[in-house]
Amino acid sequence: MTRRLEGNSYGLAYGVLWSTGFPVTYLLLEAWDPYTLAAARIGLAGLLLALAAYLVGQRYLWRTWPWRRAVLIGGIGVGISTVMLTLGVKYSNPVNAAVLSTTLPLVSAVMGITLKEEKISPRLAMGIGIAVLGGVLIVLSAAEQEFGWRGGEAFAMVSVATWTWFSRASTAKLSTIPPYPRAVITMLSGALVLIPVTVLLNLVGVSEIAWSIEGWNLFWILWLCPIAAGVSLVFWLRSAECLGVTIAAIHINLVPFYVIVIAFVSGGRLSSYQIIGACLVVAGAVVTQVRLSGTPGRPGSTGRP
Repeated sequence: MTRRLEGNSYGLAYGVLWSTGFPVTYLLLEAWDPYTLAAARIGLAGLLLALAAYLVGQRYLWRTWPWRRAVLIGGIGVGISTVMLTLGVKYSNPVNAAVLSTTLPLVSAVMGITLKEEKISPRLAMGIGIAVLGGVLIVLSAAEQEFGWRGGEAFAMVSVATWTWFSRASTAKLSTIPPYPRAVITMLSGALVLIPVTVLLNLVGVSEIAWSIEGWNLFWILWLCPIAAGVSLVFWLRSAECLGVTIAAIHINLVPFYVIVIAFVSGGRLSSYQIIGACLVVAGAVVTQVRLSGTPGRPGSTGRP
């Protein structure tokens, strides 16, 4: 299996698993507060992945790893992006949050340009324009529609920006740590940041700690933590390592369609504006990453051809 094929396989697996986290998070937020859920999501995921590695006897040369850098990147990147995503789902809906996640390739490209790691090109400008148009259609969706604009989408965009920074920093500065333990370390670091924040917000009355594992909640949390959050992160880091963040993120463009399928199966409905907007966002992200000739060059560490 070539490195490109391997990276795309991991990217596809990541997109499928990660997409299930949107509706599951939405369901859990009926009984959980967003801060406790975010902390549990990455904390339990990190612990369960660590336990799995221990049970199968996996050993790593961990003494040479850049621990301080990993804890810092994970604490900021995974911690902030997870709580922002949870708030985005709570105050908007799973579909809108998933649609906005497709801007990750564009955000990554902009970061690359800002850091002088990627160059602007006509196709990049065209892709950004198409994606912006799609975002406008999403915003203009009727407020009374089930998946209309609700205001919480701003949290989702902060999550995208933070996750993009984490992904690029992780790929560039933590490459000496294999994807599996890197996922464990960064998720546990994020949880260590969110736990005291959750307690503090509860003490000052901003948010009340709430959680439940009764009924289906137990099943949802056992799926969200180790699978939708934990295993998917391992796949994402591996895909980004093989393809670069910007190119690997193209698989995220399929996430809204996975979520839409789940929504329809659950009896939901979708406005035509939402569908058209999602398609335009996806098309914009694809245009920024695929050469018109259809033969992308070899990606570097940041996904630049």
